Amino acid sequence: MRLTLTIIRFFPALWFASLAAAQTSAPEVTFTKMCSGCHGPNLAGTDRGPSLVNRRSLRRRSEGQIHDLIRDGAPGGMPAFGSLPEGDLGALAKFVRSFNASAFEMAPTGDAAAGEALFFSSGSAGSGKCGTCHMVHGRGATNGPDLSNVGKELTAPELEESLSDPASRAGVHNAEGCPGWAFCSDGRWGLVVVKMKSGESLRGYARAQGKHDLQLHVLNGGLRLLNDSQYSAVTREPGSAMPAFGGSTAEKRNLVAFLARQGGIPQGAIAWGANATAKDLAEVLKPASGEWPTYNGALSGNRHSELTQITAANVGRLQPKWTWSTDYQGLETTPLVAGGVMYVTAPNQVCALDAAAGRTIWCYSRPRNSGATIAGDAAKGANRGAALLGQSVFFATDDAHLISINRVTGALMWDVDTTRRRASRCGGSSPFRRGGRRGRRRGRGLHLKWVAGPRGLRGRMTRRRGCCTGRRGIHIRTRMATSARATTFIRTA
Repeated sequence: MRLTLTIIRFFPALWFASLAAAQTSAPEVTFTKMCSGCHGPNLAGTDRGPSLVNRRSLRRRSEGQIHDLIRDGAPGGMPAFGSLPEGDLGALAKFVRSFNASAFEMAPTGDAAAGEALFFSSGSAGSGKCGTCHMVHGRGATNGPDLSNVGKELTAPELEESLSDPASRAGVHNAEGCPGWAFCSDGRWGLVVVKMKSGESLRGYARAQGKHDLQLHVLNGGLRLLNDSQYSAVTREPGSAMPAFGGSTAEKRNLVAFLARQGGIPQGAIAWGANATAKDLAEVLKPASGEWPTYNGALSGNRHSELTQITAANVGRLQPKWTWSTDYQGLETTPLVAGGVMYVTAPNQVCALDAAAGRTIWCYSRPRNSGATIAGDAAKGANRGAALLGQSVFFATDDAHLISINRVTGALMWDVDTTRRRASRCGGSSPFRRGGRRGRRRGRGLHLKWVAGPRGLRGRMTRRRGCCTGRRGIHIRTRMATSARATTFIRTA
């Protein structure tokens, strides 16, 4: 015993290092001994515990958070393993995290620039042309899922598998927008063929469907809102609309490297964007009968509808047709209606509804910010609407970010912070377009200049003073890439 004590006394660092190595050298052994009874020897799960491979809930957790979960357990579920040595806890957390790390974190090798060029190339289907279906950072099309955040949603092996076998992820959804308690199927990206009673056939994605209605995202055609008096059959196509990748191994590696680096929309102006067309401008400048594309209905600002179906004689006989609820107590928005779609807002939330059926087509939301950092009505949860132009829905968040959301998919396209990093900020007013003037409009608020050119329409902003005081506004100047340049504005109500 005396000899042992002497060794420990003179070589404490060596003794503790050896002990730590013995404790942390084999997390697989620790997992097999302590965890496999419930989670399975290969982490695939059993009837006593879930799989620990590619779980969305684990992917959102840091290594430290997984460490704490193992140590403290889960109420009513997993027992605590606080008796494990700290070295074993850390190694076990790292081991579990390795099976759930996103491609963005792992940063697989490859030439990301070459992968981007291939993604947006005009090559043959299966070895390029990805941008003809998918959008990344506002560039591309809407015939498939937006991939601006795919690096954080999938692992590198899942990206490779999705390229080799596009149907492999059918029925699986790992997006962060899916609540942890819900199952969100990727079936919404399964193609359907709709047989119309007129003899026409429509091919696209069923965004939503009820017993008597269908909200169809037509390939290369936007949204079509149908009822069962218009169609006779809806047939789902097997497999995936996306062809398997047919390029070389090096091209696939480069494409995976590019996709893995897509970790969400960064703040600031984007490099690419779609030009607003004359049709887009006319949609707001001269609304069609029954449309309400701006906060006031029309740019005249009188909030008057020229529709005559509802009169003083029949208004008393109106009956509710559908209801739709937000997750918040108050509602201060003015819904917009364009193309049969109603856009409704709540604090940090925009939803597109079928105006005839009340069915949700898509919803975009982000967590509300703390009332300690948000001022004015925004801190109380007030939001007063959105604005439309071209393919975008413009929306102000409670922390005064102006964001652009794709009208077809509901995906975020860009995000601009309109403040100067103030400690207190607010947002929630409804932007709207104002046409017929050039240059900048005097007043408080943000000026966001849209520059049209070979890369499309993209935001560039200059900030002006004022936050939630006085006459605030968000001004967007739009220039068309034509000889007769049209100039329009978006400002808050």
